[in-house]
Amino acid sequence: MTADAVRTLYNQGNDELRAQALEPAADSFGRALAVDPSYWPAWLGLGVAWRLLGRDAEAASAFKRVLNQEPGQRFALSSLAESLMSLRRYDEAAEAFAQLLAIDPGARHGQGLLLYARLLSGDWRDVDRLIECCSRGVEHDEEVAEPFSLQAASVSPAQLQKCARRYAQRYYPPRFAAPPQRLPLGSKIRIGYVSGEFFHQATSMLLAGVLELHDKTRFEIFAFDNGPDDGSNLRRRIEASVDSLVTIRNLTDEQALRAVCERGIDILVNLNGYFGRRRQELFSMRAAPLQVNYLGFPGTLGAPYMDYVIADRIVIPPEHLPFYDEKVVWLPETYQPNDRSRPIADRTFERAEVALPEDGFVFCCFNNTYKILPAMFDVWMRILKRTPGSVLWLFAANEATIANLRREALVREVDPSRLVFGAPMQSAEHLARLRAADLFLDTLPYNAHTTGSDALWAGLPVLTCKGSTFPGRVGASLLEAIALPELIVESLNEYEDRAVHLAHHPAELAGLRAKLAQHRLTKPLFDSERYTRHLERAYESMMVRYRAGLSPDHIVVAPEPRA
Repeated sequence: MTADAVRTLYNQGNDELRAQALEPAADSFGRALAVDPSYWPAWLGLGVAWRLLGRDAEAASAFKRVLNQEPGQRFALSSLAESLMSLRRYDEAAEAFAQLLAIDPGARHGQGLLLYARLLSGDWRDVDRLIECCSRGVEHDEEVAEPFSLQAASVSPAQLQKCARRYAQRYYPPRFAAPPQRLPLGSKIRIGYVSGEFFHQATSMLLAGVLELHDKTRFEIFAFDNGPDDGSNLRRRIEASVDSLVTIRNLTDEQALRAVCERGIDILVNLNGYFGRRRQELFSMRAAPLQVNYLGFPGTLGAPYMDYVIADRIVIPPEHLPFYDEKVVWLPETYQPNDRSRPIADRTFERAEVALPEDGFVFCCFNNTYKILPAMFDVWMRILKRTPGSVLWLFAANEATIANLRREALVREVDPSRLVFGAPMQSAEHLARLRAADLFLDTLPYNAHTTGSDALWAGLPVLTCKGSTFPGRVGASLLEAIALPELIVESLNEYEDRAVHLAHHPAELAGLRAKLAQHRLTKPLFDSERYTRHLERAYESMMVRYRAGLSPDHIVVAPEPRA
């Protein structure tokens, strides 16, 4: 075959990529490379196809082939970094982002992506500079960070809104056109949940019970699936709980729009926002009369076509309304759903089984590492110093992260062995092992969300400090909903003293643990049925306004009467 034939196959692969025909695209690029393995544009195209197919290891190898021939190829560098992030090789991803910024200091979102990778790997060499760079860039309307990565470090809801607005304008501007024919309004409200994570993942773990408990006499429930099927029990539960699961992952935007419109969806719910396997394009095309930001992205999406955001009065207090482009729907007790049927393994983990000391106080935090900022870690190390014999039990993504955090402990004159790391574990077993800890220490400025409700469901008290943004106020929301306000503090100084006090007063902590055990099944946080009725009232209130020809407005949902 000639060079012209290679280029023809390469162009064919690009056409197939644009049409979302990923497997044929990979085949076309592969055929071109079989003829000329040195034709690096085909390696780049193959890497993109593999990455979109979820084959990140192969994608990373393809991007490295490009960089071996073209060391300064910026798209290959950024794509390699993103593939390494998906593979949880965060230290390598950070190095790739740093190389990209060395070549192109103004690389779009590069500072924020490097910050996020550094936080995930526990590498804080220049984190303060990166945070300052992102904050300054957002204020000057520069594209320095994606909204999600900025949430990890920002304490300003106004700054997060500005970042989200800029992101929406740049990547997801309104694309309104005459929509395909919709089904007429029916007697039932048709709800469409859009997610790329309808599998064993945090959002689905929280929402599964709601999907099962929706009143099917009043609502038709559709799941528009933009992600893979992992074959898990949770995936099977979701499939069984909805009226229809519609796969849109490999559809073009126009085809996905048609899939929503043909089912006559009244309210389309965005479970991703700017996180994960998103499909924000659907919302930018106004796929449904009402569009809702819910659960997956804790903040405004900054987009004029998003009508509502689901919240409670703690995560979005009334004085924060100016920082949200959506109208706020306040649920009465908690914005976060929880699945009351989540199993906890019927076993007791001995501390030795999970590398914990038999004696001594066990603080723990199973939040993702990107939520641990140096200032938070400083507080934790002071807590350990003030609590002799104590340890801090953390989640570990990889060995590089463990090494970095242990080095940071040593810098703060704490024995690195006092940091114990827990590996990933099946959900039921993980919930059971949490009972080996004494107190969960929340993070700031981004709190525990699913990990916080995990701890409370397992019966482990959570100490939180209320922050200034939605992500930093979730811990307080959870604790209020389970009637444990004693574990909410307003400053990190108070947080440190409270943690040390509880460690030194076991009877007081035991009382809180007993109170939590009593409240788990009697207070609102884990009352899945009650929560679902509140959410349904929210949807009904939205539809009442829509059917009356009224624009969206803030909604206060009244609580269900208690028996």
